[in-house]
Amino acid sequence: MTDSSATERLAVLRILTGGYATLFLIVRSRSFWQGAQLPSSRVEGVGVLWFLDERWPPLSMHVFFVVTVVLGVLFTLGWRFRLSGPMFAFAFLVIATYRMSFGHVIHTEHLVALHLLVVGFSPAADAWRCGSHHRPITNTSAHDAAIRLMIWLVAITYVLAGLAKIRHGGWDWLQGDVLRNHIAYDNLRKELLGSPHSPIGGWLVRFDWLFPPAAVATTAVELSAALLPFGGPRLRTIWAFAAWGFHIVVLMTMAIDFPYPVTGIAFAPLFAVEVPMRRIVEHTRLRFGRARVST
Repeated sequence: MTDSSATERLAVLRILTGGYATLFLIVRSRSFWQGAQLPSSRVEGVGVLWFLDERWPPLSMHVFFVVTVVLGVLFTLGWRFRLSGPMFAFAFLVIATYRMSFGHVIHTEHLVALHLLVVGFSPAADAWRCGSHHRPITNTSAHDAAIRLMIWLVAITYVLAGLAKIRHGGWDWLQGDVLRNHIAYDNLRKELLGSPHSPIGGWLVRFDWLFPPAAVATTAVELSAALLPFGGPRLRTIWAFAAWGFHIVVLMTMAIDFPYPVTGIAFAPLFAVEVPMRRIVEHTRLRFGRARVST
């Protein structure tokens, strides 16, 4: 990877992760906003808020949420990134953890929170940031290290998920029984509660022969993520499409959405994302240059 490629790739990862996280907060604002009204009796601190034993004042939570969204915009733009980078990464981690401290621990925000911490504490605004021109970088070791760490985090999270399936499901998981029962239970529970569910998943559970190969394929995709830090572009591309397909199948059969990987942004560190960004920037400059000449 050349000096400019590493610098620009990390900048694009800043834009993608920061933009995703900010939009995620806005789209899920109702959940965060209403969660501030939940009673203290339901609080059980997890993660970085393990010490939490009562809720924050609702007004404080609302103000913190708005500040976090503003920081997300600054993070994405790269404005005063030495401050906005770490501040947004930490704020997102705290607010996401706070929402999970009311008895519903979900893992859709874990990887993006980790990626934000890596990007936020890295020189990710050395290119394509608001209010400044691209400056030449002579040492890109920090940029390379941040990108590699993001890839390692993708690998670790998926490998841990695969190991958890084997640990808790054992041989029954690979035989497909646990997977089939889980899909049936999840859809039935959601249907009885009036929550969104998947009629496709409910229909597929009658075909028991489908689930052994599906369980093996799922485990193989997750465990093979261990190869990502050492593999080349072809392996990473094949794995990313396999993992993305896995999440699409989960969405179709269980109505469970993992938006970070489904959008493909979770896998962005695996690719040369600076190439299309460079073309967009060059095309934009050409268009504006022609517009100025014509006027």
